[in-house]
Amino acid sequence: MSQTNTDKKTRGKAEVRRQQILDAAAQCFRKSGFHGASMADIAKSFGMSAGHIYNYFESKEAIIEAMVQRDLSDTLARIAAIREKGDILNAMLGAVDDGVQRRIAQSQLDAEIVAEASRNPKVAQVVQQTDAVIRQEVARLIESVQPAMASQCPHMLAAKTTILMALFEGLMIRAIRNPNMQQAELGIALKKVIEQMLQS
Repeated sequence: MSQTNTDKKTRGKAEVRRQQILDAAAQCFRKSGFHGASMADIAKSFGMSAGHIYNYFESKEAIIEAMVQRDLSDTLARIAAIREKGDILNAMLGAVDDGVQRRIAQSQLDAEIVAEASRNPKVAQVVQQTDAVIRQEVARLIESVQPAMASQCPHMLAAKTTILMALFEGLMIRAIRNPNMQQAELGIALKKVIEQMLQS
């Protein structure tokens, strides 16, 4: 096996291990909170020593940053899939049910990350930078549906972008306050709200 292939295999294994650590940390953060879960707890949850985790992440902050970056990659991939379809509005509406399900499923972890960002400037910077990228892409989707908005009313484009994102992010809080929400009905209602907003 060539050195190049060996290096690729090694990097592949390291990336798999990084993702395993992120998954284990997510479960620990959901269960015990960011500050309640130690590196030892994360390591123990999948049979690795705490010292070994530091070969991949220098701190719990670094783990959160990697989680945020992973979520960004997933979000950009979903936005790209919407863009590939000819009818952007219908593609956006078609993605609503999945968006509702994801936001509710991730509510505990997202709440932990937002809470940490509210008091930790380093985490806040990563969260805010990531949000800026997503806002830009969501605005581009809205502009595809309403092409004249960017030039004629850029502030309204920014407002609609914020509202559209808030509709889904608000489910994080609602899922914690009211865990018995009916996801199917939420999806139906959200589609109507989004369709109305993007056609006016």
